Amino acid sequence: MERRVKYAAELDALQESGHALLSIEGLWCPSCAAATQQVIQRTPGVSEVGVSFATSTALVRWDPARLQLRELARRVRRLGYRLGPPMSAEETLSRIDRHVEGLGIRLALAAFFGMWTMLLSLLLYIDSGGIATSSGGWWIALGAGIASLPVLAFTGGPILLAGWRTLRTGVPGMDTLVGIGTLAALMLSIWQLYQGQAHVYFDTAVMLVSLLTLGRFIETRTLRHAAQAINALQDTLPETADWRQENGEWHRVNANQVPPGALIRIAAGQRVPLDGRLTEGSTQLGRAVLTGESLPVAAAPGDTVEAGCVNLVSPIVLCVEAGVGQRRIDRIGARIAEAAGAKGDTQRLADSVARWVVPVALTLALLTGLVCLLISLPVQEAVLRAVSVLVVACPCAVGIAVPVAYVAAASQAARQGILFRHPAALETLARVDRILFDKTGTLTEGRLGLLRIERRADCSLDNATLIALAARAEQGVDHPIAWALHAAAGESLAAVAEAPAQRHQRGVSREDSRWGKILVGSRAFLRQQGVACNDEDTPETTSSDIQLRVELAMAGRWLATLVLEDRLREDAPAAIQRLHHHGIECAIVTGDAQAPAQKVAARLGIPEQRVYADCTPEAKALIVKHTRGIVAFAGDGINDGPALAQAAIGISVAEASSTATAAASVAIANGGISRIAEARDIARRAYHVMRQNLAFALIYNAFGLSLAAFGAIPPVVAAIAMAMSSLTVVANASRLTSSLGAEDFAPSN
Repeated sequence: MERRVKYAAELDALQESGHALLSIEGLWCPSCAAATQQVIQRTPGVSEVGVSFATSTALVRWDPARLQLRELARRVRRLGYRLGPPMSAEETLSRIDRHVEGLGIRLALAAFFGMWTMLLSLLLYIDSGGIATSSGGWWIALGAGIASLPVLAFTGGPILLAGWRTLRTGVPGMDTLVGIGTLAALMLSIWQLYQGQAHVYFDTAVMLVSLLTLGRFIETRTLRHAAQAINALQDTLPETADWRQENGEWHRVNANQVPPGALIRIAAGQRVPLDGRLTEGSTQLGRAVLTGESLPVAAAPGDTVEAGCVNLVSPIVLCVEAGVGQRRIDRIGARIAEAAGAKGDTQRLADSVARWVVPVALTLALLTGLVCLLISLPVQEAVLRAVSVLVVACPCAVGIAVPVAYVAAASQAARQGILFRHPAALETLARVDRILFDKTGTLTEGRLGLLRIERRADCSLDNATLIALAARAEQGVDHPIAWALHAAAGESLAAVAEAPAQRHQRGVSREDSRWGKILVGSRAFLRQQGVACNDEDTPETTSSDIQLRVELAMAGRWLATLVLEDRLREDAPAAIQRLHHHGIECAIVTGDAQAPAQKVAARLGIPEQRVYADCTPEAKALIVKHTRGIVAFAGDGINDGPALAQAAIGISVAEASSTATAAASVAIANGGISRIAEARDIARRAYHVMRQNLAFALIYNAFGLSLAAFGAIPPVVAAIAMAMSSLTVVANASRLTSSLGAEDFAPSN
């Protein structure tokens, strides 16, 4: 009761917004989501709705003057589900995990008791000694019925309930068809036992329930990634914040307790927990989590600082402007969930077929039974033919046509370091005609590296010593430039047990007993420290330059300029060329400035008009949304999450953030972006097999329905034929594991 009151209060708070991403508890399957969407869509005042089984959410737009959210929640509750305020990513992930665990238990029980049902039924099928016509056969049939009851009650219960709900709302799905077929087989078997006969069909009912539950289990395991993406996004943020009280003291509290207008302190090296405006201090911020930029950005009083940024230099104080749930990074997470809700079911090919197979099968089964009665056939014969029609029509082969091809191709691709999340990823990637790339960390390595050293003409120190000096000055400093210098110095950098480095806005200084005062930073910083530089040899770095120039001075004398650069991945030029050869149009969408983006594009042969720079995460998603064709997006950062989710197919590259990997439909586990072309080759072959499987399943359904309607096959034979059709689909898909060899990765048109 207390929980219901809380939900009602939270729904009332959302009433006037007219737009919300709401949670739905209790969804069992995609058919449940479809039924819920129909109910919401038919509600007066609702202008738009998208229900996602993947995230158990409903993206709803409504007219606050015409619709009360409580009324909408009441309508959904009549279906057996609960409409409520948005859940946290952790709660959603926990709910999905519980659902997967529950399906696993139901499947295990179905396997155990189903095995005994099938074994006893097999004795009746063989019937070499006339068992079926003897009293012993009746007891064997009864034993099969008893063994089937746990499967039908526990494993099949949710299917029967979902079938009834979807039928009642006018959107019957596979659950409806399987439910009716299961009940018909069960009731007919009970009638046969009552008549003293051993011709029962408990095994048919068990097979229908078990196959559908197995498909549900596999499907649900693939639907965790949207929740994982949002959960990973929130895991990057600190859970606490240092809040200045009215008496001036600092108290560490949970970040969700800090209201807008409060002052919080961010120490050097700490990640910012809340959005705010900088009021005290100045620093440099690492904004890669939001923009993907590899270089830090200066921040001064009055500047906006967003949650997720890293304070790199000195302590600062922020005035909070957006609390937990309202931060920009929270909006990025919402965009990922909304995009998941808008993309539809992962098996839309099979589902589109099932949408018309179900009503046709129900109608044909009813007509078959009625016609049999009209021509004076026995009631038992009429029921048998109707059940045969339902069993034959059950789209089990349709339901597994896509998943089995996916499993075969995905397992082979995994050996190449390519991970597909779900069957739709294969289908979509096979038809992609445009790929948008993030720049930093995707086309480039995502970290600064030493490109060259421009030394003073009379400098007697070799390059290795110069690098070691610069790295020595930066030792103990947490900053991208320091990381690059440490990596370049390698083992030549000895441990420093002297005075710590002094941090400045544009550089660092360190007093060294052997070398004297070492300065590393910008040319302006060296001048501020009284060191003159040769202007011709050390041109000033601009924010639009792809390279970063770091000056090195020692003992009051300029020594060299160390040129750093976020270098292209080695395989990037060849990978882009190969994609162009396949007819794929490539573009760059980045949060970096225009000039470095254009320079990278020029090196890769990407036209200038296909470069989109200075993009926020939200802007990236909009560009993806409005790009024509079937669009893929390849990225690596948290800021790429919305674009990865919005794209028809999202691709995360090796060493991507956990959020990007979870939001993507295809993950490159190892290797460079050349794996993208390889993934497309695999997808094209798998897509052909998917279509072959689907075509075979449809032909089987059409042919089998005709035979069943004329009484040519009884329910038992129909069930066996259904299993054989599924095995044929599996055998066809197994060709992928042998055909996807190394030779398949050669360029092809």
